[in-house]
Amino acid sequence: MPVTMCDLAKTLPLLIGRLLDRETKLKRGRFREETMTDIFTGALAAFAGPELVIQYPDEAVTGGDLDLRFWHVAAGHELQLRIQAKRLSAARNAKKAVNIAHRSYHELLHKPPRAAKFQFETLLDAPAPWVPLYMFYNHQSAVDDRFFASAGPAVSGVNLAFAADIAKELTAKLKAAKATPKSVKHHKRLSYLRKNLFGLEAILCPSGDWGGAGVPSPDLVFASLLGRWEVSGKGNGRTKDEQDAMRIRSDPSRVSPEGAPGRRISDGPSIRVDHTLKRPAVTFISGRTGDNRTPVITEPSKG
Repeated sequence: MPVTMCDLAKTLPLLIGRLLDRETKLKRGRFREETMTDIFTGALAAFAGPELVIQYPDEAVTGGDLDLRFWHVAAGHELQLRIQAKRLSAARNAKKAVNIAHRSYHELLHKPPRAAKFQFETLLDAPAPWVPLYMFYNHQSAVDDRFFASAGPAVSGVNLAFAADIAKELTAKLKAAKATPKSVKHHKRLSYLRKNLFGLEAILCPSGDWGGAGVPSPDLVFASLLGRWEVSGKGNGRTKDEQDAMRIRSDPSRVSPEGAPGRRISDGPSIRVDHTLKRPAVTFISGRTGDNRTPVITEPSKG
């Protein structure tokens, strides 16, 4: 029985979670976000063909960052997700075991050398129609810990979150550090950020009629994300501007690649190198037509 996108949404988090646990066997170093994102795109490569195209830059310079594009050719609808990956800290530091409640995403407040902005601010500023998201990689031992058995969003080997929600937490942390008197907010901890998380199935296995396609349409992914946005927003006190921004950026009915230079993927192999890209890009092509609106995609060699 062929593997589906929904199967991948279930198995990939388990694979990544278990792999992160194995880094305790490493004599030195650790698995970086780039490794996990390579596994993510590698798993999607099994679906490469007329409905899925993977494009790699000449040289990845943005760590674990990734762009996902959902394109329905017949409807002319498109949904674009810009994803930044972060991994959970190890269960042990150089001196002792780390309490599960204190495990965090250390690099969330990273500021690149010579950059004016924190990395999270740059992600949040992704121009429309990009929807900025975080992809969090978690150790399976953390996922299975009884600490996270309580009611709340499920912790998984791969979790997603809206960049707007994470940015709000990080901004509060920075303000507290500058306040008088100063205070320390633990807003990088998994235990704190858990309320913002949702599962990989939101984008790889949204509910609804796929119309016989092997990949979800932008409309279905949009509806799925909008549902998560509304649920997570109940505890975040979002402004009207934030609500409007999500719809403007995300609604695939407002975006059409027709007439937009460079939006139609060129004919060619399903896995390719594009020197114009800054990060890997995966395009999910649904609603294929029999005319020249649909690119001719060459499937990878099975030999």
